[in-house]
Amino acid sequence: MKRFAPLAILLGCLTAGPVAGAPPTVQPPTEQDAREWVDLSYGVTKAEYKTLFAMPPISTAPQFDFSVLVPPGAELYDPFDIHILDQQSFLVADDAKTGRMWKVGIDGSVKSVAAPARYSPYTFDIAPASFGQYAGHIYALAFNEPIAAGGWELPDAIIRIDPATGKDTLVCYLPENENRQPGAGGFFARFGPPNSPFADKLWITTASNHSIYQVTADGACKPFVIIDLKKWGSPRGIGFTPDGKKMLLATAEPDAANRAKTVRGGGRILLMSANGTIADKPLATGLHEPGEMAYAPKGFGKFSGQLFVADAGDWHNEIGITEEPNKGPMKTVGNDGRVFRVTRDGTLELVASELRNPVGVGFLGNALAVSDINGDFHIGYQKFPDGFVILIKPR
Repeated sequence: MKRFAPLAILLGCLTAGPVAGAPPTVQPPTEQDAREWVDLSYGVTKAEYKTLFAMPPISTAPQFDFSVLVPPGAELYDPFDIHILDQQSFLVADDAKTGRMWKVGIDGSVKSVAAPARYSPYTFDIAPASFGQYAGHIYALAFNEPIAAGGWELPDAIIRIDPATGKDTLVCYLPENENRQPGAGGFFARFGPPNSPFADKLWITTASNHSIYQVTADGACKPFVIIDLKKWGSPRGIGFTPDGKKMLLATAEPDAANRAKTVRGGGRILLMSANGTIADKPLATGLHEPGEMAYAPKGFGKFSGQLFVADAGDWHNEIGITEEPNKGPMKTVGNDGRVFRVTRDGTLELVASELRNPVGVGFLGNALAVSDINGDFHIGYQKFPDGFVILIKPR
C-alpha cells in the first residue's frame, strides 16, 4: 500500500504565523486520500490527516474579529493552559507526547522552555515573591505517567520548573482527600492574588475526587475542601475576582452514567470564600466544560472589566486512538467549543463558536489569546501537533 511523506515534511506545507480573518485554506480530502496512509507511527489516512490539521470554521459575534496566531500542524500538541508574560508573549503548558512548556510570541513564534522527561505538565502558574528562592519558578500540575493510565486514575504530580534551565523537580503527588479518594483528574492550578485571603498558596482543582488542593512554599500539598458534587458540580477552572476576595470556581455537571462525561448547559461559575463556603447564587450558568477565565483590560473596548471564559464542549478524548497501524477511521472532532463573556449582570454572551476544544484564555495586549487542544488530548495512542491558538479583538 502506498505511503506518504513523514510528518515533518507534511507539516512544512502548512501556514505558519498569524493569519488575519478566515482560517488558512486546506485542500479538501479526495476519495483517493481516504484510501492512502500517512507515514506515522499509527495509521491515519491522508483524508483524516487533512481534516485533523484543517482550522475549524470558527465564527465570532458581530462585535469581534479573530486571527490565527499558531495554526494546527505547528509545534503545539495540546496547549491546555496559558500564562501571559507581557504584552508580547505568553507561556503554554502542553502535555504533548511527554510534556512541554512553550513560549509563544505575538508574532506566532513558538520556542521550547522546558521538556519534562516523566511528568507531563498541562496547567501551571508562576510562583509569587512569597515563595522565596522559588519565586518566578513555574509550578505545574502534571500527569504522573502520561503514557499509562492517564490523569483520571493516577495521582497527579506537582512539579517545579526553573525557567532559566528548564529543569523540573517533583514537589509532591496530590494525596488522597478526606474520603480516601486519590488526588487525580486535576484540571487547573492558580496562585492566589497577593495580599488577598488566598495569597501565598497554589490552588488546584481535581475532578476525580471533586476537591480543591493547596500547595505552600515549603512543598506541603494537602486537600483544602471537597466540593459537593450533586449540589455544585465537578470543579474545573480557577480564577479570582478583581479584588481578590472570592475565588471563581468553574464547575461542570457530571453525567450520571459516566463521570468522564458532562451535561451541556450544566456548567457554572461559582463564588467561593477563603473558608471554602460557596455562595448560593452562581456568577454565571449555562456553560458545559468551562476552563480558564480572564478579565478584560481597559484597552478591550466596551468589554473592559468583563470576564471571558473558554468552554471546551465535549472533550473528544477518543480522537486518534488507533492501536494498530493502518487501522481506522479516526473519529471526527466536533466543533462545539465556544468562548463566552460574562456581563456585569451575570449573563453569558457568545464571543466565538465552532472551535474544537478551547481551554486557555488570556489577554495579550488588547487581544484575547485562546488556546485550543483540538482532538487527541492525553489518553489517546496518537499524539499529533494539532493544537492551535487564535487572537480575538473587538471591532
